[in-house]
Amino acid sequence: MRSILRNRLFLAVATGHLAVDVMNSAIPIILASLALQLGLSNAQLGLAATVYVAGSSLSQPLFGHVADRWNSRSLAVGGVLWMGGAFWLAALLQGYAALACLLLAGLGSAAYHPQGVMNARRASEPLVASGTSLFFLFGQVGLGLGPVLAGLLLATTSLPVALVALGTLPVLASLWLVTLPPFSHHGRSSRPGAAAASPPALRLAWPILAAFLALMALRFWPTSATQTFLPKLMGERGLGAEWYGLVLAGFMAGSAIGGVLGGMSADRWSAKGTLVTTLAVAPVPLWLYLQVPLDHPLVLVLMAVAGALLGAQHSILVIMAQAMLPHRMGLASGLVLGYMFTAGALGSLVTGVVADRLGLERVLEALPLVVIGALICALLMPRRRLLEAASEPAAVPDRGEGHSPCPTRA
Repeated sequence: MRSILRNRLFLAVATGHLAVDVMNSAIPIILASLALQLGLSNAQLGLAATVYVAGSSLSQPLFGHVADRWNSRSLAVGGVLWMGGAFWLAALLQGYAALACLLLAGLGSAAYHPQGVMNARRASEPLVASGTSLFFLFGQVGLGLGPVLAGLLLATTSLPVALVALGTLPVLASLWLVTLPPFSHHGRSSRPGAAAASPPALRLAWPILAAFLALMALRFWPTSATQTFLPKLMGERGLGAEWYGLVLAGFMAGSAIGGVLGGMSADRWSAKGTLVTTLAVAPVPLWLYLQVPLDHPLVLVLMAVAGALLGAQHSILVIMAQAMLPHRMGLASGLVLGYMFTAGALGSLVTGVVADRLGLERVLEALPLVVIGALICALLMPRRRLLEAASEPAAVPDRGEGHSPCPTRA
């Protein structure tokens, strides 16, 4: 773990991730302030937030594809520069022009994330799960700092948008100075006779892919729904914002810590074992917290544990997606991250629709069943080393010499 944190490439892309997610999480605070200035309705504010999320998530596969074909340095620097520049323009402009700049800033986030995940993985080899989880931890710190920073700046200065983006300057210098390796042809065999076809094991690709897509959707649904609707349930019970804000912060902090511990466990023990074990235990605290009074201190503990158990799979799912597309890791990273956000948003939508009919508490009590569905899908997944082996192109031996792939951890 220490060797990862001493790696210049890793530190550059991880601090870039922190800066990008500071701006990402500052957007709702700034949009709320703009909505008051412009007299936007709740529906218009919701539409603006949806446009930002769509731009920053659905375009990630495209930018991942670009990262695979060209040197990812341009995307790293360009993504941060685009977001920072959009924030500065929004500070100089007013009204709907400033709003448009902020909504377009999400494209910078979409450009940064796929190459960031890809470079973090390469910089941390062979501890790829640990490195990926640390990369996401930097992002979680940024997500926590953004609202606080934006709120303080809104209360104390007339240029909060520009000052939020000020932190991008040292990040840009770091990304510009570090040498990001080219990945456009990484891993492709240059030996004559290497076949383009894959071994027979990839006949299982479609069942594996279907189970993997279902696993991600069922895993991110409960997390997104809990973050969206638990504060509302507590508010309906007459609890103060300071309490449910603390509970939600505990859930998110647990998710960040669990992500790092899950990545370390995947490298030191087993990726699939960690995935299955955490999904098997996660339904317990996710159900128990609703069986005690919501103002009880035990709720905070149970939510932190639930967050840790659910967060443990994050980096594992990303590296599994990369293993399925070993020569298109940028595309794989963009696909999986975009799909995660979209699946979580759709899960929250379904939760809200059903809650209007059956009641919010009953629907939240059913979320552990969704996690059990994710567990069933996880049991169908191959071990990581088998997944990576199945994704490698078949090689034709040269002059009678065999090929011995290096073993990887499961």
